[in-house]
Amino acid sequence: MGESAETRTASGGVSPGKKPSSLDRIHRLERLEQERLEDKIRKEERRREIIAGAKPVGGRHDVVDRIEEVTKYPMALLGMAWLVIGIIVVSSDANGSASKALVGTLFGLWVILLLEYVVRLVVTPDARGYLKRRWVEPATVVLPPLQGWRLIGLEKMGLLLREGELRVEAILKHHSLFRVLIAALATLLLGAWLVLLFEENAKGANLHSYPDALWWAIVTVTTVGYGDRYPVSDGGRIVAAVLMLVGIGLIGVLTATVASVFIKEHTDDNKQELQNSHADIGQQLAVISGRLADVERRLGASPDDLAVIEKAAEEDAAQNGPIAAEPDNSST
Repeated sequence: MGESAETRTASGGVSPGKKPSSLDRIHRLERLEQERLEDKIRKEERRREIIAGAKPVGGRHDVVDRIEEVTKYPMALLGMAWLVIGIIVVSSDANGSASKALVGTLFGLWVILLLEYVVRLVVTPDARGYLKRRWVEPATVVLPPLQGWRLIGLEKMGLLLREGELRVEAILKHHSLFRVLIAALATLLLGAWLVLLFEENAKGANLHSYPDALWWAIVTVTTVGYGDRYPVSDGGRIVAAVLMLVGIGLIGVLTATVASVFIKEHTDDNKQELQNSHADIGQQLAVISGRLADVERRLGASPDDLAVIEKAAEEDAAQNGPIAAEPDNSST
């Protein structure tokens, strides 16, 4: 007992010369996982700050904000009107003066949107920072229907687009999905070219051009099989069989890889909750370990040592309060 007591420290740890216990390994793993999650949260917050940027206030910045607040709803309506008029121009048979009037209206609406944007760029004292924070806004001027983004907030919309870009990038990097996509594309292009070699001059063939062959390859690999195009030669059917087998495998790999990305994200979201539960268990085990160490010290201690231990326990109780005794249910 005396030897086991000497190998333990007062905090429930182990001496450097002894192999770590299971409890110590659990604590170490919990600490490493907690550090990983905290680092992930810090990186996410830093990335959001970099993307969003610090929005300045005061002076002409407030004037620009007021201009945008006043004009965002009218500009969104103008964007919708531009879309409606554009659809009318494309789909109707209007000609002569009516057609010119509609086209002129389209141009007039676009000029109004452009002038409003230029005015804000002139008024703002930091045009470069303004463009950096609102990098998506030029697209709303070129394509007026996108003015509806202003109702959401262009800074927020830019953040959402960047988030989507990063998510797509993460998906493509997950389990080499990008390579799988390249392999699938190469299979489609090569399969279409090979089947066209056999079918181009075959009797009764209906695949006479590469676009038709590529269309057939796509509907074959995706197992849609419209039946409007199909090979009739023996060589074309062999290519079709190989394309079917390889295509099914590639589609399965793509589906499984994308599914694993969302499963991983869901798992990461639940890790924090599990980590908190593990921390509570670790604290309870630490208390139990400390009590066991105290029992071992008492069992192998001399009367003088017991007096020192009792004194330390009294001081701890005076500072932290006495430990409540557990109810004894053995008699019941």
